[in-house]
Amino acid sequence: MFCSHREVIVAGQKKKLSIAKGVVGGIVLGPLGAVAGGAGLGKTQTQFVCTKCGKTFNKLPHGSTIVG
Repeated sequence: MFCSHREVIVAGQKKKLSIAKGVVGGIVLGPLGAVAGGAGLGKTQTQFVCTKCGKTFNKLPHGSTIVG
């Protein structure tokens, strides 16, 4: 779905989980490495929402400004 509006707000952030990184972390560092690798320490994804139509984006749309 396309959105031509230019005003977005930050909706929040969510943690990205990785099974592959958890397996590698578990092999290299044991159980603690599996938890750290799977949780993706420091890996968050910011979500943006258009103030006009409500469409959500994982990246700030080109030419858009954050309001609010």
